[in-house]
Amino acid sequence: MASNHEESDPAESINRRRLLGLMGLGGAVALAGCSGGNDGSGNGGGGSTGDGSESGGGGSPSGEPLGSERIGYSSASNTVNYWTQEDFIHTAENTNLGSVHEGMLTTWAEEHPDWKINVQIQTNLEQFKTKLLQANASNNAPPMSEVDSFWVPQFYGDLASVDEAMQEYDDWYPFVENVAKNEGSWRAVWQNTDCRALYYRKDLLDEYNEGNPPETWDELVDVGSAIADGENMNGYMYNGGRWEATTFDNLAHFWALGGTLIDDQGAPVLDESENRSALVEVMKWFKRTIDSGITPQRVANINDYAQLREAALNDQTAMFLGGNWQISTMKSMVDEDVWSNWKVAPIPQKNADIAATGVGGWTKGVFTDDEEQRKVAVDLYSLFTDSGNMAQRCREGGFLPTRQSVFEENEFFSEDEYFQVYSKLLENGRARPGYPIYTTVSSEWQIAAGEVITGQSDPETAVRNMINNVNSEYDG
Repeated sequence: MASNHEESDPAESINRRRLLGLMGLGGAVALAGCSGGNDGSGNGGGGSTGDGSESGGGGSPSGEPLGSERIGYSSASNTVNYWTQEDFIHTAENTNLGSVHEGMLTTWAEEHPDWKINVQIQTNLEQFKTKLLQANASNNAPPMSEVDSFWVPQFYGDLASVDEAMQEYDDWYPFVENVAKNEGSWRAVWQNTDCRALYYRKDLLDEYNEGNPPETWDELVDVGSAIADGENMNGYMYNGGRWEATTFDNLAHFWALGGTLIDDQGAPVLDESENRSALVEVMKWFKRTIDSGITPQRVANINDYAQLREAALNDQTAMFLGGNWQISTMKSMVDEDVWSNWKVAPIPQKNADIAATGVGGWTKGVFTDDEEQRKVAVDLYSLFTDSGNMAQRCREGGFLPTRQSVFEENEFFSEDEYFQVYSKLLENGRARPGYPIYTTVSSEWQIAAGEVITGQSDPETAVRNMINNVNSEYDG
């Protein structure tokens, strides 16, 4: 799924001002919206193909190319439905981002005067997943839909090819191909991503570690302990409460140690020796952070990235494990001399020669066998893989590009020290396994971590219970 962010997840909200502005473009636009047959439910008018889409003849375009819930001219005779989020179209709450989309979507509309896309905005991400799964199971999925990168493997057999939008480029980060490509064909367009990193206070690392962020667990404990003793603050904090980020953020340690949660058939494999060993090591790491005094036991109650940010800005911690999106939030809240003192680095691992970070983000998929609908959908999606458009979207939306060349060739990214660190991190990016049993794995991980952090269980016992519970759930 897109990362379980704090307040920075704009997909949950709707830009009322922009929506009203679009609705108020004039009588012609309002009329065009009505004549487009969009009843706001996401279903088209007559000529339904079962999924609400319709087809018909051509004609000259009339009216505006975009409506509040429409991409394309209202006069277009062919319709295709699209489940998306506010953040990915012209009505984005972030008006700068919306303007970028407005230009892209207008280009598509002008190149496809016979087609219009009925847009249905999805605001509740968990309900969105269930809704899409149910619609797909009943062969009624919309021809076009956003698909959380985390969900893609569950839809491999139903996603049509989007090769035209993806195969033109060879600079995708490895994790993109690992997830979005299946049996030789691209099945999803991964338009933006995110990652996890170590945040550290530069002035403190200058004083206590010659300016060098720790690369290993040993170094993190050493410098974190020195800071904790010398500054009366926590050396290191992380998500440890009962929520997804406790799993997702810290999976970087597990993956770097060579661990695998679930195999390619969707079965849990934690009881295999290498995976069990990696899991025990991670739980021991949680215990060590508490026992060494660099981390307060209260991290077992942290279930929001905002709590880590607040600890950082209130001089309560010198380092924390957070997400790339948090630096932009910090920039918006404090003066430059405060936020610029916070830097990012790779996540410290057990050894310096291993690395990993969790990646998320949204993809676009096609759920139709109709070749005409597939082609117009891919034409639209191709606008999101163009490097110039990707750079503009990610710049205005606070996303990370999924193509390496954007980090290298666009000045906004190539000259920014934070983005250059994120780019390096993405080289070792890993997406969560998108199989149903992952939900149980994550839940049990959170329970095990909490019990170890609070001293209710030792690492070996917590891991044994976790594996037993996961296997029991999988075996039914």
